[in-house]
Amino acid sequence: MRKPLQDYIRFSMSLDSGYLMDSDLIATKNSYLGRLVQPFLEYCPGNEVPLLPGKGPDHFTFGLPQFRGIETRCNTVWISQKNQLNIQNIVYHHFRLHFQMYADDKIRYRREIHTAKGAIKDTILDFCASVNIKFDAITLEMLSKAYYRSRIKREKNGFSPCKPVMIGRLFYLV
Repeated sequence: MRKPLQDYIRFSMSLDSGYLMDSDLIATKNSYLGRLVQPFLEYCPGNEVPLLPGKGPDHFTFGLPQFRGIETRCNTVWISQKNQLNIQNIVYHHFRLHFQMYADDKIRYRREIHTAKGAIKDTILDFCASVNIKFDAITLEMLSKAYYRSRIKREKNGFSPCKPVMIGRLFYLV
């Protein structure tokens, strides 16, 4: 999983479960990470060798206590490659949705105080700072173009950029 998405998971965990940013992640049934991975947990097939935690920048590991009746000790639970991509896509969707809501609000506020056009760069920098994502991991062009395309698509389909959506409803929007 890419580093910005890992940072976003850590941020979401800090919001709903009091997780400290520097501590190890534990997926519990009530945490963001637990709700995210729970549908994708399976017992490890006999012909597969479970991957042990890696040290690369794209490796994302977390603790998993006994989880809703699934025995998690001795590497008996795993998430397949296909499901890992599904989880990454869900987190990416949550990240983009959160950014779009944040950017809509900030840009609307900046327009009200008559800030010059092109405030998207400041908005992206503010978002990265509030979500605790290092700006070098996310390019300005990636977020600004994604925001522009989504804004055009929403306007074309008749959705108002000011429609309020709660962050806690992210799991019901996917």
